[in-house]
Amino acid sequence: MTAITGPVRVRFAPSPTGYLHIGGVRTALFNWLFARHYGGQFILRIEDTDEKRLVADAADDISASLRWVGINWDEGPDVGGPHGPYVQSQRQELGLYQQHSDQLLEAGLAYMSFTTEEELAEMRTATEARGIKSFRFRGPERDWSLAQQRETAASGKPYTIRLKMPLEGETRFNDLVRGGSEIVVQHDQLQDIVLIKKTGMPVYHFAHLVDDHLMGITHVLRAEEWVPSTPYHVLLYHAFGWQAPVFAHLPVILRQDGKGKLSKRKDDVATNRFWERGYLPEALFNYLALQGWSYDDKTEIMSSSEIVERFSIERVQASGARWNPDKLRDMNGIYIRKLSMEALAQQVQPFMSAAGLIGNPPSAAEQGYLLRLVPLVHERLEELSQAPELLDFFFQDVRPGPDGYDPALLIPKKHDATQTANLLRAAHGALNIVEDWQAANLEAAMRDLSERLQAKPSPLFGAVRVAVSGRSVAPPLFDMLAALGRERTLSRLSLAAGALG
Repeated sequence: MTAITGPVRVRFAPSPTGYLHIGGVRTALFNWLFARHYGGQFILRIEDTDEKRLVADAADDISASLRWVGINWDEGPDVGGPHGPYVQSQRQELGLYQQHSDQLLEAGLAYMSFTTEEELAEMRTATEARGIKSFRFRGPERDWSLAQQRETAASGKPYTIRLKMPLEGETRFNDLVRGGSEIVVQHDQLQDIVLIKKTGMPVYHFAHLVDDHLMGITHVLRAEEWVPSTPYHVLLYHAFGWQAPVFAHLPVILRQDGKGKLSKRKDDVATNRFWERGYLPEALFNYLALQGWSYDDKTEIMSSSEIVERFSIERVQASGARWNPDKLRDMNGIYIRKLSMEALAQQVQPFMSAAGLIGNPPSAAEQGYLLRLVPLVHERLEELSQAPELLDFFFQDVRPGPDGYDPALLIPKKHDATQTANLLRAAHGALNIVEDWQAANLEAAMRDLSERLQAKPSPLFGAVRVAVSGRSVAPPLFDMLAALGRERTLSRLSLAAGALG
């Protein structure tokens, strides 16, 4: 393993072609942790050279998603820095990429390729016909003089600029995630890749490399899908005579069943969906840190500062990490239970407002009532978005019948409708005489009733629970009755008993 000495400079350079995938956040997080642990800077750069696939608000979503999770940057589009601009289209307008492609052309290390898409297709077909599985493009223009290339370009014929690959030899590079082991690629397995498109816009292979050099990036931590492209990048660094950064290719995040990598086309993994569903950023930060890295074989719940302190590239695994939404949900529940009641009420407030249960913004009375209710569901919440469903009966009418709950839910096992109706009427009478409507007093009255009726508490309490909430699973019964209040509790008991005859 290569020793890592600071200060380091790393970057996250997403393409704004859609909402930020949770795998992209994991890549950004590992870069951020690397910078914060080893001392140095984390840079955000927007790589928007893929004009056809750009999505208008995607760059804003990238920034918002990263900040929500808890990832900030030392340099970037909105904070500036000494190496700006930090958006590639803006850098293109300054001519940064053209001057470097011109440098390669002048040195004979790149060439203008006039081969059309139709000609490329014919070449691929001919290659396959000869029984060669992999088509590796070598343009005929690679042997032209630069003057001949420029003369043809001056005639108006469209062209790309391609890297002239060596025909013999090999390229070697090391990968920190793989223990610093050396990866060797033979040049005859490579092809002349495009550096500049016919539109004049640089492709990823070229633009990111120029930017990384000019921004002083020391370590490139990126997804392992870029391993096959790394030989091209190493050769480009050599072509310019630049020192290549240290590479670390992060493990892919697999789907829960392990069959294929997590996909934004097949899986619900847009980062903004996690805040929409009520995940706490601290929980997502913690869980994502464990997607391909671990501190030891038992520690999972860690604060961001603890993860920064403990993070090391040596403990990033090379094998794929399996996405487990159930484990993430459990972890989110742990973080929710760490919240104070005041903080939890504030966190669930937007979800309650969106469900129409309280105002937006809520009144002072609604805020106070919500603060009283959240302790009843604190232990049950795994996603904040569950709060409206768990608490809606405190805000809405509850009645048996076609527009409400099924009256059959009221009837406990080994009881009939008449017996249950009698239990509910008895509960109404016992609760009606409670003067101080507090949970302890309500419980004492109900337990006294159970003894007087010589009835087991379970069916009695279960029938009352359904009558006041419309459901068989609800918050603790007597706290629930206290929060509902005398009038609504007694009214709902009367309605339930009446529905059973």
